[in-house]
Amino acid sequence: MNTPLNNSDRHCPFSKELCHGICIYANILENINLGLIAFDTKEKTVVFQNKTAINMFETITPKDYKALSAILLPKRIENIHIEDIPSQKTLRYGGRFLGYSVYTVSNRYLWIFISDITEKARLESIAEATNMMNNIGYIFFGIRHEIGNPLNSLKMALSVLQKNINRYSSKDILEFLDRALNEISRMEYLLKSLKSFNMFEKLHICNVDLPSFMEKFLPLVKNDFEKRNIKIKTIFSPDVKYARVDPRTLQQIMLNIMINAYDALNDSERPEILITMKRKEGLIWININDNGCGMTWEQQRNLFRPFYTSKLQGTGLGLTLTKKKLAQMNGNISISSVKNKGTTVTISMPEGQDNNSETA
Repeated sequence: MNTPLNNSDRHCPFSKELCHGICIYANILENINLGLIAFDTKEKTVVFQNKTAINMFETITPKDYKALSAILLPKRIENIHIEDIPSQKTLRYGGRFLGYSVYTVSNRYLWIFISDITEKARLESIAEATNMMNNIGYIFFGIRHEIGNPLNSLKMALSVLQKNINRYSSKDILEFLDRALNEISRMEYLLKSLKSFNMFEKLHICNVDLPSFMEKFLPLVKNDFEKRNIKIKTIFSPDVKYARVDPRTLQQIMLNIMINAYDALNDSERPEILITMKRKEGLIWININDNGCGMTWEQQRNLFRPFYTSKLQGTGLGLTLTKKKLAQMNGNISISSVKNKGTTVTISMPEGQDNNSETA
């Protein structure tokens, strides 16, 4: 950058020395492999835009405030407030997938840091598809087993009703029909579970009845776990009712965690998983504890690093994606483990409320 950023009688904001009209810091910012744009929202001008940012938005005239702000900023930015500025956003532009963060310098100036995450997004999509295919085997097996039970019960109820239709009272007939409808509802839920594996669906955050969710989720994995004599115990605090989450995403998260616990219990003499739920400080906390092989400190330190895995067939992105999905729902995940003792996975999510129009 040839134009001096400061007058010669002013001090450099970086080095604190007198500015001589040659700014090495501006030269660094100009040439780094990260898009940088600085806005003056009062004068409605682009104060700074480096080469990388210009290349990213090559179809827009450099320093075109109106065009760039329309893409990157909220509609009204005359008076900047921290809470109004997106901390992290993504957008598709010119065939690229861009990630950017907006920082406020004052109630007038904004810095925007932009990076090209096209390749990262592509790898995440591949990994998520692979992860989905690994998990869907568990779901299909569970659904096949679980649909058989209500289907047999439904067939039996209708057969008995058919043979005795002329002898039963209206009350008895209604009782049999209610039983049949309940079994159909069970099968409907199981079939809807398949839809939850569409990873391209947008999040639909709503108030989810957690006890009901767990009652429906656990049978999907129970059969596989019972084959290995893995006991699944639950302790749910009675004050846990609703969480503000996307039910499909929560199901995938729980499935990922349960499969990890399943794998960790390969060599356990008395394999067991304990799931607890409690409510605290406006959050719902779910702990999934296993008594499996556990992890070393080094393994725990790298758990959320992309492509890190200790499994022979692992993608190394399961936990990374889980953390990302929870963050999108204002939730979090933490893991503690002791080698040869076991592992505890803790996820937190915002507490919801009873709202019949939104409850899943």
